[in-house]
Amino acid sequence: MLLGDGSYLMMNSEIATSVMLDRKLVIVLLDNRGFGCIDRLQRATGNASFNNRLDAAMPMIDFASHARSLGADTISVTGIAALEQALVQARAASRTVVVVIDTDPTMSTDAGGHWWDVAVPEVSTRPEVRSARSAYEAALPR
Repeated sequence: MLLGDGSYLMMNSEIATSVMLDRKLVIVLLDNRGFGCIDRLQRATGNASFNNRLDAAMPMIDFASHARSLGADTISVTGIAALEQALVQARAASRTVVVVIDTDPTMSTDAGGHWWDVAVPEVSTRPEVRSARSAYEAALPR
């Protein structure tokens, strides 16, 4: 299972349930210090970043310690090679393992090839929003 840290904060009780029921999960947690995808979307629509980044609003969360407190084994990694090794280790484990990897909160990709249709307000006093609206209208299918 692959999830971001924001989703983890909303749904982490499933870890305790998996441990309690002896139903192993392998979870890879992408720690980009908040709702990075939503933050990028917010800024892409011309809005100011608001309430999506955990690093500005609160101290760093130790997700590995938190997952351990729910009964999971944990592995913290810092790169792809370490992630690959951690996944081998996690698959061999007998119970739920949470692999935590730091990721860049500002990086994005168009690799999925899909357009996420999030309309930009038609009226705004912010020039950034008006510019984003123009770009949005230009990208609409004709």
